[in-house]
Amino acid sequence: MTAIATPSSVSRKTSRVVNGASSKAPTSAIVPKAPKSKKAPKAVKESKAAPVATGTPTPAVSAPRDLLVPLENLVLSEANVRRVFHAEGIEELAALLESQGQLQRLAVVAHAENSYAVVAGGRRLRAMQRLVAQGKWAADHPVECKLYESERAAEVSLAENSGREAMHPADEMEAFRGLVEQGFTMAQVAGRFGVTVLTVEKRLKLSRLAPRFLAMYRADEIDPDQLQALALTEDPAAQEAVWDGLPTYDCDAWSIRRALTEEACRGDSRLARFVGIDAYEARGGAVRRDLFAEDSDAGVFLDDSVMLQVLAMEKLRASAEKVRAEGWGWVDCLIEGDHLALRRYGREQQGEREPTPEEAQSLAALEAERDELDAAYGRNENEDRESEAYEAEEQRLSGLLEAVDERIDAAYEALQQWSAEQMARSGALLRIDHGGKLTVDRGLIRPEDRKAPAEGGDTDGAGMTPRQDDAPKKRPDISEKLMRDLTAHRTGALQAAMVQNPHVALATLVHRLAETVFSHYGRGNDVVKVHLTMTSDYSLAQQATDFENSPAGAVLDRATTEWGDRLPGNPEALFGWLLAQERDTLLDLLAFCTARSLDAVVGRERRRDQSDAIAEALGVDMADWWVPTSASYLGSVSKAKALEAVKEATGADESGAVSGMKKDQAVRHCAAKLEGSRWLPAPLRPLPAAATTAAEEADES
Repeated sequence: MTAIATPSSVSRKTSRVVNGASSKAPTSAIVPKAPKSKKAPKAVKESKAAPVATGTPTPAVSAPRDLLVPLENLVLSEANVRRVFHAEGIEELAALLESQGQLQRLAVVAHAENSYAVVAGGRRLRAMQRLVAQGKWAADHPVECKLYESERAAEVSLAENSGREAMHPADEMEAFRGLVEQGFTMAQVAGRFGVTVLTVEKRLKLSRLAPRFLAMYRADEIDPDQLQALALTEDPAAQEAVWDGLPTYDCDAWSIRRALTEEACRGDSRLARFVGIDAYEARGGAVRRDLFAEDSDAGVFLDDSVMLQVLAMEKLRASAEKVRAEGWGWVDCLIEGDHLALRRYGREQQGEREPTPEEAQSLAALEAERDELDAAYGRNENEDRESEAYEAEEQRLSGLLEAVDERIDAAYEALQQWSAEQMARSGALLRIDHGGKLTVDRGLIRPEDRKAPAEGGDTDGAGMTPRQDDAPKKRPDISEKLMRDLTAHRTGALQAAMVQNPHVALATLVHRLAETVFSHYGRGNDVVKVHLTMTSDYSLAQQATDFENSPAGAVLDRATTEWGDRLPGNPEALFGWLLAQERDTLLDLLAFCTARSLDAVVGRERRRDQSDAIAEALGVDMADWWVPTSASYLGSVSKAKALEAVKEATGADESGAVSGMKKDQAVRHCAAKLEGSRWLPAPLRPLPAAATTAAEEADES
């Protein structure tokens, strides 16, 4: 081995500080950049771990030498051409170095006395220093290096970083599988390569796909997300059958998952949530888990849907026994029941007993407190809304009002109760709501049991009066201005949907004509103004924020323009033109005109009316027509209501995140959280049809 020449003496000062920086590398993951230096180290230790390259160098370039250098004597060179380092890969590389040892030498040049600058191998240097920081390696851990002349620093760095090609993911998958087949556990593989056990599990899952798909992956003929979808089944034949059975234009990951799971029940379905995946598995139910799904429940598929329904009914019946013990005349259970299932039932009105003197005094005090807070809130609304004082007072008063409203509601709720006679003639229905929670509807009357109550006044036979709707008024959650804004958007959506559905438009118009002719007026049925008071885009835009740019506004504007172009400009020619048209054209025009007569804008709390029946017939989902933004909703309600919306939509409590924010900042934060959530405020949600009570049945008879 050729000896390395000793450089000229380096002063003590130079060996300690170079351009103001210590010549020793720090033990943290942050590596300082060392300036170039033409000085060779004072003492060099030749490596005996590997042979020195032989061959005769050209006169201008001397051969590189192998060295063993203490890690603390290495720094990163300014000549290193790699400028971008990704910190997330350092931990994995450190684990590899710890488990496998150093597999490649670092390329270095002389820097200062007893130190060297790394021109190629900067990521490995960072990973080594991470091991030192974690106490896994000593600071003087010997590192194998290859020493080059300083003049070649940039050339060597560029050469080592050029021409590299990362391992194909398919090769890595099969390599991981090979280690497991050799006897390594997934935890051991994860630890040796600095990845999580889940990462190893995912790679093994993909490595066991039919060989055909891994070959396609190497040839770039299939996407990773398609592979992940195919991995939902471990049967290679089933994988190939699904792939070959889908048309080429419809073989995306979503279609593959749908084909593989169409007979299964998702883990986030209402039945699965109600029963519980653990309970289902405890009874032997087969489960498939999508390791690549972001949502843990959405990535679970329950293959035995019959068992799931059996377990759901068992759980419902167990709850039904507790409800039956309350004394109801009957108790039924429905697995698929929703609000429509209640239409066939009548409903008893829950009685309200007289409050005791103490309860009456407490209620009066609560109502007085609420009136004072409501007045203070109104005064604060007249203050400068940009001031911090307004913001703080608005939050304080909103919190106090919500708290006192909850106390009042609880006080009145304590006065509500069913009489023994009511419970004997009515029953309860247990069903599972869309979120997988148990819902119990009490006081229902079966159709065959409906009859007029016994004569004798307004009492129910137990000295209790039916609950009335004249309970003390409560400060509305939504202002009249915002209510009109929201319901104007709803009106526009109903109009836009009706324009595209002549059948519902015809039924709506005929319904209005028939109830007029036959005097069959129903409460709330006057939303269609058959004398045609047009509800124009202008009138809607006066109340609905940014209506002209809304989906409904676009549909109505396009339809208005199209019909304006088709109809004759001369009023005298209109009737003749109509007579000459096909029936379908007349129905389309009827739909447009009927739609433009609809007006469902209200300023107070919305109650069910004919517009709800029309919306159901049209299949209108307001989430398709309206989105919650700062302008459309959040900026017009309190911060507390905005946070409540986010919690309803996402399940996350963001109160801590917006603490200390001004209202406009908090509103923007909440708007970002609601983006894409399809959340709707109460006025835009569908209202279920109210069940007919026994008393109403008697009145109708």
